[in-house]
Amino acid sequence: MPPGPAASDAPRVTVVTVAYSSIDVLPDMAASLPPGVPLVIVDNGPDDGLRAWAEARGHRLILPGRNLGFGAACNRGADAAGTEFVFFLNPDARLTPDALPALLEAADRHPDCPAFGPAILRGDGSVFRVNASRIPAPRDRLIPPPRPETETPLHSLNGAAILARRAAFAAVGGFDEAIFLYFEDDDLTLRLSDRFGPLLYVPQAQVTHASAGSTPPTPALARFKGYHYARSQILVMAKHGRRWPRLRGLVSSARRLVSARNLTRPEKWNDARGRWQGSLSVWRGDDPGPR
Repeated sequence: MPPGPAASDAPRVTVVTVAYSSIDVLPDMAASLPPGVPLVIVDNGPDDGLRAWAEARGHRLILPGRNLGFGAACNRGADAAGTEFVFFLNPDARLTPDALPALLEAADRHPDCPAFGPAILRGDGSVFRVNASRIPAPRDRLIPPPRPETETPLHSLNGAAILARRAAFAAVGGFDEAIFLYFEDDDLTLRLSDRFGPLLYVPQAQVTHASAGSTPPTPALARFKGYHYARSQILVMAKHGRRWPRLRGLVSSARRLVSARNLTRPEKWNDARGRWQGSLSVWRGDDPGPR
């Protein structure tokens, strides 16, 4: 029998992605991964052909049987990873050829840093602005340049693509499963930076992100997203010590509900309705599942 691969040839990183009706985008993401990098797919949605595709290509597939929410699904994927690093990557993202090597090289140079984020590109190649998380109070925010050209310490990272040391991720308990959708990346990365120190933005690593382009907009989807956006924002503000988070959320949602934009833009009206319902759900103590 021929010898197995040397330990040095074993992959250092596992890519974890959460799918929901993602068959139109996920194959392109998978094709952008370097050879030999394992991919774990947690499919939160109905079977749209993704499962047969994943099995045919030997990707690890986890089927929870229901929509767990983004963070809980990421945790299931991370549990299946046996590598030093876990790379949480959206299914509608694509890596440039040097993205993952650049992130791992930065990780080797900064062994105490718990997580790393690439530059996120639009489809036209322009770089998304890097924004500080709005969860902490303004005085506690680490404000980065809009588009850093050199490695930059941050307190939070964009959840579309986060490379985390698996040990650090486990040490902070992974994603908070009470947060169904939105702000789970703020919460996780703020906890990582609180525990281990600043995270690192690595502009030499670049990831193209379709930014929700894979899901056709509908009124129901706008309400669903608005509901979870408002609800999660309140929960995460409360968790990280913002004053009056429920009142802030309710006032913000009420302003959106009476905005004149709703008269001419139906998607804004449905988003506003969802945010109002999400804010009220926190006051009522509803459970965090899908609505």
